[in-house]
Amino acid sequence: MLYNFDTSRDDRARAALLIYALFKSRDAASPLNGLETWSRAESYCKAACLKSSTTAEFATRFKELAKIPSIKPYYLTDAEGLVQMPDGSIIQADGVRDYKLDIFEDDDVRATIEREYPIIVMLVRERIQREKLTGEVNENETL
Repeated sequence: MLYNFDTSRDDRARAALLIYALFKSRDAASPLNGLETWSRAESYCKAACLKSSTTAEFATRFKELAKIPSIKPYYLTDAEGLVQMPDGSIIQADGVRDYKLDIFEDDDVRATIEREYPIIVMLVRERIQREKLTGEVNENETL
């Protein structure tokens, strides 16, 4: 289990974390809401990959397709709450979060999504279902 996704592969977990953050950042007007949610998520992954060459571009294209106003960094945080500081030290504090921003600089994330988007979307879907079953509801969620 990596980043709370049911996988032991870091590349898949990082890709799933990005899609999860994008998905959870949607608002009520997003076409990701409704009956075709997961079909659209896969379709947007595929289309965003075609129109991008970097992970940052992918995130921008996916946001445009899904009409996501902004990415909520909360959804990129690590559940463990550990943060590595610039000097290499690791701290744990309630007010300090690691938003995993390096994901946007790692173009292998985009390549993983392009190759394995059905699996990545299933990882996200499984995590969301597990969160619903265990009652892990975020107080910041609007949907």
